[in-house]
Amino acid sequence: MDDSLFARSLILVFLLLCSAFFSACEVAYFSLNSLQLNEMLEKKGRMGRMVNSLLEKPRELLITIYIGNEFVNIAISVVITSVAISMFGNMGVGIAIGLSTFLLLIFGDIIPKSISIKFAQSYTLFSAYPLMGFAKFVQPAQKLFTVWTEKIIGSMGILPHGIKESPITDDEFRTMVQVGEGEGVIDSDERELIQNVIEFGDTTVEEIMTPKIDMFTVNIEDSLDDILPRIIENFYSRVPVYDTGDNEILGILFTKDLTRLKHLSREKVNLKSILHPAVSVPQSKKIKEMLEEFRKLKRHMAIVLDEYGSVCGLVTLEDIIEELVGEIDSEMRQDELPCKKLNDNHYRILGAYSLAEFNESFQSDLPENDYDTVGGYVFGLFGRIPRSGESTTIDRFKFRVEKMKGSRILSLFLTLLNPPSPPLLDEDQDKAQDD
Repeated sequence: MDDSLFARSLILVFLLLCSAFFSACEVAYFSLNSLQLNEMLEKKGRMGRMVNSLLEKPRELLITIYIGNEFVNIAISVVITSVAISMFGNMGVGIAIGLSTFLLLIFGDIIPKSISIKFAQSYTLFSAYPLMGFAKFVQPAQKLFTVWTEKIIGSMGILPHGIKESPITDDEFRTMVQVGEGEGVIDSDERELIQNVIEFGDTTVEEIMTPKIDMFTVNIEDSLDDILPRIIENFYSRVPVYDTGDNEILGILFTKDLTRLKHLSREKVNLKSILHPAVSVPQSKKIKEMLEEFRKLKRHMAIVLDEYGSVCGLVTLEDIIEELVGEIDSEMRQDELPCKKLNDNHYRILGAYSLAEFNESFQSDLPENDYDTVGGYVFGLFGRIPRSGESTTIDRFKFRVEKMKGSRILSLFLTLLNPPSPPLLDEDQDKAQDD
């Protein structure tokens, strides 16, 4: 190999590296999202700021990269053609076309782009300084091409805008969260919380409210002796009060106010005098707006009205918080048994009772693949949102819905149809272990 051929070979290698450099820049810079860019700005100092500076004018950056890439690719074709003709004569032109295409496609395009998209942040930091220098060098040409490009695009009726990253959609963000959970970056509780936050803005009051049929209320004409035991038994701190016609909410009764009156003679008790005004909201109201209204008014409960202005349910601050963090058990209800025996074949079961524990206790094999709780399983049997009092039967079990909260089954009554043997509940297991 003569010195001329060796020198041209070295030039060819250098030009291929330059082609790879520009191709990788095109992919790496424009694959960065705002989160990655902010991270680089915070942690990478001067180089991070340089990357951000280049991306502040994305159209100019893209034209700069294309100028460099096209210039290098033309130079590669010239060098390969020169070498091929010197070695093969006139046949070298055809060989040069094939060889140029192969080298540029593999080493100048596919390989560098595949690598840079995987290591986008690292590559942009590595390339920022030389790319910034090249951008300053070709700035006159870049400005000229920018003007021409905008004029051509404008003549086609297309307004030239800077290249901006598309915002991340909810579905894309959900996918990112699921991938993060799969890779161990976040746990399942964090993933559920993040997804709840995403859906929070679209959820309406109607979706989480306690329906009217399940509301705990008292009548303005009820006696204190009737009201107090019912409230204490159900652990309510705020109770809607109806008028005698059972059509209108007169206000909200605070239990703490009521307990102050229990020592007075019944003739002196006037419920209307201690009622707090009821906050009324339409069922279409977003819970995000409802939360803000609760904060401003310093209230914890609101009456929900349908499109005709009639009461259709109530919503509380606790309902909204539960949409984010899941079910919250009151301190007074933490000791409530998930499965309580009422008599020989009748039980009261919480909707959150584990389906696996149910199967073990009642010697059944209800499918656990799609459901974790008894409430979820029974909801699936209905195939819709059931109402309190509705029942359904499967195998030897008859489930009757006791309480609903929005679309969740809070508690059920279970009737055993021809039970093979008494179920072994947790309290029975404890007694057996003690014996």
